[in-house]
Amino acid sequence: MRTKRVITRSAATRGLKNAAVIALLGLLAACGNKSEVSSSQALASVDGKEITIHQLNAELGRSGAREASKQVLDGLVARQLLVNAARKEKLESNPTVLADMERAKDLVLAQSYVQMKLSKPARPSQQEIGDFYNQHPDWFAQRKQFDFAELVISNANMSDELNKMMVGTRPLEEIASWLNAQRIPFTRMQVTKTSMDLPAPMLDGLKGLERGRLFIVKENDSAILTSLADVKSAPLSQVAAAPQIEQYLMAQRQGEITDRELNRLKSEAKIEYFDKAKTLKDLSAAPADPAATTGAAPARDDAVSRGLSGLK
Repeated sequence: MRTKRVITRSAATRGLKNAAVIALLGLLAACGNKSEVSSSQALASVDGKEITIHQLNAELGRSGAREASKQVLDGLVARQLLVNAARKEKLESNPTVLADMERAKDLVLAQSYVQMKLSKPARPSQQEIGDFYNQHPDWFAQRKQFDFAELVISNANMSDELNKMMVGTRPLEEIASWLNAQRIPFTRMQVTKTSMDLPAPMLDGLKGLERGRLFIVKENDSAILTSLADVKSAPLSQVAAAPQIEQYLMAQRQGEITDRELNRLKSEAKIEYFDKAKTLKDLSAAPADPAATTGAAPARDDAVSRGLSGLK
């Protein structure tokens, strides 16, 4: 058997990426001001490099932890070990690392400007939260849970015969058996989404599908052969949804404040797009075929989100 079983789309990849960014930012800080701090502020030392109470407090502020703990300090020690190892390998001179460090610095500056210079949005009232809840029944009161079984193959292995097999309703295991017979490698996936996670066009399409219905999702260089395994009712009460709604509305209002400031900055700046920029594809328009994006997260196509996305 040439298949690999995967239970869910794991957050492991995101975790590794976040760890790399943390190590990178630590390396960036290590390349900055090298002034020594008072020993009374030091909590630990890694090969002579002190970790201070100020660093611990800053870490607590970023992580949202309520109190200092040995685990947080151990995380700083682990990061410093990686930074020291990177410096021994002279990675701070690597062109790719230098470019990433410059990008990280720009992202920190941009985020800091938004946090420090722009006004904070007003918290939504209970009336506003209730109105939002009632306006989005698919997200809350009538929320559904969709379970998908998937076989992921390379786009290059798609064929007319396979396309025909993926029409209508049949067990996905029949498709898996056919792929094995054709010696086409695939990866099994079990994915769960709620109606809150799905863009409206996809949700509208799923509402009319019966269990066991097959369809194909195109995602980068992969074709995801998908079966709607099950649909369950998963309502969310207004009380349970209130914190999410408040966070959503606060983020929406902060985005509006940031957009206004960005428009002001644009009006005062001289911005030029050169000939090479004209060849870039505009991704702001919705795709003509909603099925082509099934399973993908909703696009965040505003310039501000992309500008700050590295810190999310």
